[in-house]
Amino acid sequence: MIEKVKYLVKEILKHNNDVSAVKIMDNSVFKYSTRMIHQWSDPEYEIYLYTDPDIYVKYRDNITRISDIIQFYINNSSDLHASFVQIKPNYEKINILSSEILITQTPWEEINKLQSELIQNLKRSCTSIDFQNIGNSSRTIMDKLARMVFDETVHKGLNEIDVRNGKFKNQLNSFISSSIAGNQNKELRQFSKSSIDFTEKAINLMNQTTHKLDVQKHFAEVCVISTISVISLIKSINQI
Repeated sequence: MIEKVKYLVKEILKHNNDVSAVKIMDNSVFKYSTRMIHQWSDPEYEIYLYTDPDIYVKYRDNITRISDIIQFYINNSSDLHASFVQIKPNYEKINILSSEILITQTPWEEINKLQSELIQNLKRSCTSIDFQNIGNSSRTIMDKLARMVFDETVHKGLNEIDVRNGKFKNQLNSFISSSIAGNQNKELRQFSKSSIDFTEKAINLMNQTTHKLDVQKHFAEVCVISTISVISLIKSINQI
């Protein structure tokens, strides 16, 4: 019954174009308890909405109004009686990293922005889907980085490797081979290519869902750190 009431209330709020209230409902986990005031009366519902922290912060000045309006529509559109509706941040969606991860400032504003978003997403991640998204976002960053630095007319692919867009590992390896050529740069080339190979494997690992959440979190942190490390590396090589 409570799920049907929840659906109806959300539809009413949509009809009223109450964007903030709909956002709260769409991004909240509903929990409730009941209590009997009298043996002969219907139970009262105490309803809690545990909201994504970002959404809660965004609408924090409107929380009381949203709580009141949800309670009003529950009580006036159903046989349920909500004694109160309380909206709280969902602290399970907040993860504080043990050490601070900072972006690498680059000449590419889009890369800087994506790094910041990646770190924020890592801090909020708490489910397998969240961790998979970390891998997808890291792949997107690596792909965009490769497209920014790779020039097919300058950085010729070796041994006819596929350097089409989307093949970020091959593009970056070709960029490295061309930018830091020569025997004096052999160790740096090997290190740089190993870093890219490691990052690609870390990204691929994030698509696996067989690990426990605490293990996935550590893998996600490694994925983010290695992605940012490659960005720093490519930035340095690009400045040579």
